[in-house]
Amino acid sequence: MKLFGKKAQPKKEEPKMQEAVLTLYACRKDGKAVPDTACRLFDEVMDKIFYIDEDEFQIRFKDGTAAVFHLVTDAEETKVQSNGMANFFSQAPLENEEVKEAALCQMRLFNCIIGIRFEIDEDSDRTNCIIHSIYGMAKELSAFVLYPNMYLYHWDGRLLLSIDGKSDFEEFYPQASTTILDREVNEEEADRERKMRSIAILKEKGIPFLEHLKASVFESECKIPDKEVIIHRLACIFTACVQSEIYTSGQFENCREMAAEEIAQMEERYQISDWLSPEERDYLENPDKDPALHNRFGWRYECCSVLLWALSMMELKEPTEICNASELGAVIWNHTFDSLMEAAVLRSREEILDMQDLVLRYDWACVDARVHHKEVPMLSSDIVFEWHYALNWLVQADGIADWDRVTTTT
Repeated sequence: MKLFGKKAQPKKEEPKMQEAVLTLYACRKDGKAVPDTACRLFDEVMDKIFYIDEDEFQIRFKDGTAAVFHLVTDAEETKVQSNGMANFFSQAPLENEEVKEAALCQMRLFNCIIGIRFEIDEDSDRTNCIIHSIYGMAKELSAFVLYPNMYLYHWDGRLLLSIDGKSDFEEFYPQASTTILDREVNEEEADRERKMRSIAILKEKGIPFLEHLKASVFESECKIPDKEVIIHRLACIFTACVQSEIYTSGQFENCREMAAEEIAQMEERYQISDWLSPEERDYLENPDKDPALHNRFGWRYECCSVLLWALSMMELKEPTEICNASELGAVIWNHTFDSLMEAAVLRSREEILDMQDLVLRYDWACVDARVHHKEVPMLSSDIVFEWHYALNWLVQADGIADWDRVTTTT
């Protein structure tokens, strides 16, 4: 009997259908390829495809049933879900700590989630056909398959990690974003030369590197913001840093009043109110909302140092030495927007790209060390992360210009 074929004579008792759910987790720039991939994999049993909205579509099968595909690609939402998954699986009692840590790292990289709802009955051939097609999608999308019992599978069918501490892997290394490893834009000679310059520095410093890791931003993709935009972004980041320092220093009884005075001065000098990101605005207006945010925004002084470097107003220290907030403040407090616009000289596109590529590889070394419980004494992972974040914004990695949505995939 042909799978999903229409029956000539209806039976008196139709088999009971049950809803099933599988979820694909991938590292992709967006979900544009998902509908075409689904149609191709379900071609033999598909009747029609219906687009419900831009984030959901339905494939109707020839037997009258359907599968519904729901996409989540919003950076903030996928970040919350991926971190939540990693936190949940961190409880798994897997003895192989390296595989477990690598699996948790992989989960935190997921930025494209595809929930698939479909119906199954007692026909095992039909069920296997659907699941086989879903795994085919996972292979093409370089995705992982999560079952409702919290078993996460590689697209080749091997169990990566289960909540009860099982895995088919002896070794595993997180997959980088497919926007880095498989891109439509071609790598050019300038990109290869940049990579080799970075590797030469890594070799000289004795820092591990991944030979086949391509640049995350090719020269033809790079879009450096105007100097005006960089200065406004710098001022907004610095303002949030100042508030975090007031709250964490323990020197002030009236932190809110003190912070308000500093914010007012930054508004007068740099007109920050028109340039704050949503997360920065929320933090400045609600500093008591989440005490953990003080530490998060405090580390952003490192982002300030990168942007001041890009503006030729200071040099970056070694990636083990925390920047001096007083030095940053000496520049920012002694200028206004207009005077800094006049004093600053934006570094060349090539110089910024060189630094971004090098720091990408610094970050890879930090992630690799964390996964394998090693140390890279030449690098501070906290500093490198902030540098990577600021540089990715400067070159608009993955086409992202929104400060709150910047990613640092390695």
